[in-house]
Amino acid sequence: MKKILLVDDEDLVRNYVRRALSSRGWEVVEAVNGVAALEALRAGEFDAMICDLKMPDLRGEEVIKEAAASRPGMKIIVITGSVSDVSSLVEPGIAASGFLLKPFGIDEIRDLAEKVIGDGGK
Repeated sequence: MKKILLVDDEDLVRNYVRRALSSRGWEVVEAVNGVAALEALRAGEFDAMICDLKMPDLRGEEVIKEAAASRPGMKIIVITGSVSDVSSLVEPGIAASGFLLKPFGIDEIRDLAEKVIGDGGK
Protein backbone atom coordinates (compact mmCIF):
# COMPACT_ATOMS: atom_id res chain seq x y z
CA MET A 1 0.00 0.00 0.00
CA LYS A 2 1.37 3.40 -0.96
CA LYS A 3 1.62 5.96 1.81
CA ILE A 4 0.94 9.68 1.36
CA LEU A 5 1.71 12.54 3.75
CA LEU A 6 -1.05 15.15 3.49
CA VAL A 7 -0.09 18.59 4.82
CA ASP A 8 -2.72 21.32 5.15
CA ASP A 9 -3.81 23.53 8.03
CA GLU A 10 -7.48 23.40 6.96
CA ASP A 11 -9.46 20.50 8.46
CA LEU A 12 -12.00 20.52 5.62
CA VAL A 13 -9.31 20.22 2.95
CA ARG A 14 -7.52 17.40 4.79
CA ASN A 15 -10.76 15.47 5.31
CA TYR A 16 -11.78 15.95 1.67
CA VAL A 17 -8.43 14.82 0.25
CA ARG A 18 -8.03 11.96 2.73
CA ARG A 19 -11.45 10.54 1.83
CA ALA A 20 -10.78 10.92 -1.89
CA LEU A 21 -7.44 9.11 -1.73
CA SER A 22 -8.29 6.50 0.91
CA SER A 23 -11.16 5.35 -1.27
CA ARG A 24 -8.57 4.44 -3.93
CA GLY A 25 -6.50 2.36 -1.53
CA TRP A 26 -3.77 4.76 -0.42
CA GLU A 27 -2.80 5.14 3.22
CA VAL A 28 -3.04 8.85 4.08
CA VAL A 29 -1.22 10.34 7.07
CA GLU A 30 -2.33 13.86 7.97
CA ALA A 31 -0.19 16.73 9.25
CA VAL A 32 -1.98 19.86 10.47
CA ASN A 33 0.96 22.19 9.84
CA GLY A 34 4.51 22.38 8.55
CA VAL A 35 6.14 21.48 11.87
CA ALA A 36 4.00 18.33 12.15
CA ALA A 37 4.87 17.49 8.54
CA LEU A 38 8.62 17.64 9.22
CA GLU A 39 8.15 15.43 12.29
CA ALA A 40 6.20 12.91 10.20
CA LEU A 41 8.88 12.95 7.49
CA ARG A 42 11.56 12.21 10.08
CA ALA A 43 9.50 9.42 11.67
CA GLY A 44 8.21 7.52 8.66
CA GLU A 45 8.54 6.58 5.02
CA PHE A 46 6.23 8.07 2.41
CA ASP A 47 5.80 7.50 -1.30
CA ALA A 48 4.44 11.00 -1.78
CA MET A 49 3.50 14.24 -0.08
CA ILE A 50 0.61 16.57 -0.85
CA CYS A 51 1.38 19.96 0.64
CA ASP A 52 -0.42 23.29 0.89
CA LEU A 53 1.76 26.38 0.47
CA LYS A 54 0.09 28.85 2.83
CA MET A 55 0.22 27.70 6.43
CA PRO A 56 0.61 29.82 9.55
CA ASP A 57 3.66 28.34 11.28
CA LEU A 58 5.96 27.00 8.59
CA ARG A 59 5.20 27.75 4.95
CA GLY A 60 4.79 24.92 2.49
CA GLU A 61 7.86 26.01 0.52
CA GLU A 62 10.04 25.22 3.54
CA VAL A 63 8.39 21.84 4.07
CA ILE A 64 8.82 21.02 0.38
CA LYS A 65 12.50 22.06 0.41
CA GLU A 66 13.16 19.84 3.42
CA ALA A 67 11.24 16.92 1.89
CA ALA A 68 13.12 17.26 -1.41
CA ALA A 69 16.46 17.34 0.42
CA SER A 70 15.77 14.46 2.81
CA ARG A 71 13.68 12.28 0.47
CA PRO A 72 14.89 12.95 -3.08
CA GLY A 73 12.75 10.24 -4.70
CA MET A 74 9.50 11.21 -3.00
CA LYS A 75 6.79 12.63 -5.26
CA ILE A 76 5.40 16.02 -4.23
CA ILE A 77 2.03 17.50 -5.15
CA VAL A 78 1.44 21.14 -4.29
CA ILE A 79 -2.01 22.50 -3.50
CA THR A 80 -2.60 26.23 -3.23
CA GLY A 81 -5.30 28.85 -3.38
CA SER A 82 -3.28 31.21 -5.56
CA VAL A 83 -1.49 30.74 -8.86
CA SER A 84 1.02 33.42 -7.84
CA ASP A 85 2.16 31.23 -4.92
CA VAL A 86 3.46 28.64 -7.37
CA SER A 87 6.15 31.09 -8.56
CA SER A 88 7.78 30.80 -5.13
CA LEU A 89 8.64 27.19 -6.00
CA VAL A 90 10.77 28.14 -9.00
CA GLU A 91 14.14 27.86 -7.33
CA PRO A 92 16.84 25.21 -6.88
CA GLY A 93 16.00 22.34 -4.58
CA ILE A 94 12.27 22.29 -5.22
CA ALA A 95 10.86 19.72 -7.59
CA ALA A 96 7.09 19.38 -7.48
CA SER A 97 5.52 16.57 -9.49
CA GLY A 98 2.13 18.28 -9.77
CA PHE A 99 0.05 21.29 -8.78
CA LEU A 100 -3.63 21.79 -7.96
CA LEU A 101 -5.37 25.11 -7.50
CA LYS A 102 -8.01 25.29 -4.74
CA PRO A 103 -10.88 24.67 -4.92
CA PHE A 104 -10.46 21.37 -6.72
CA GLY A 105 -12.77 18.43 -7.25
CA ILE A 106 -12.40 14.90 -5.94
CA ASP A 107 -11.73 13.57 -9.43
CA GLU A 108 -8.99 16.17 -9.96
CA ILE A 109 -7.03 15.14 -6.84
CA ARG A 110 -7.56 11.43 -7.52
CA ASP A 111 -6.50 11.74 -11.16
CA LEU A 112 -3.41 13.79 -10.33
CA ALA A 113 -2.41 11.43 -7.51
CA GLU A 114 -2.79 8.41 -9.80
CA LYS A 115 -0.72 10.13 -12.49
CA VAL A 116 2.05 11.22 -10.10
CA ILE A 117 2.11 8.42 -7.52
CA GLY A 118 0.79 5.42 -9.40
CA ASP A 119 -2.46 3.55 -9.70
CA GLY A 120 -4.24 3.40 -6.40
CA GLY A 121 -2.75 1.87 -3.31
CA LYS A 122 -1.14 -1.02 -5.17
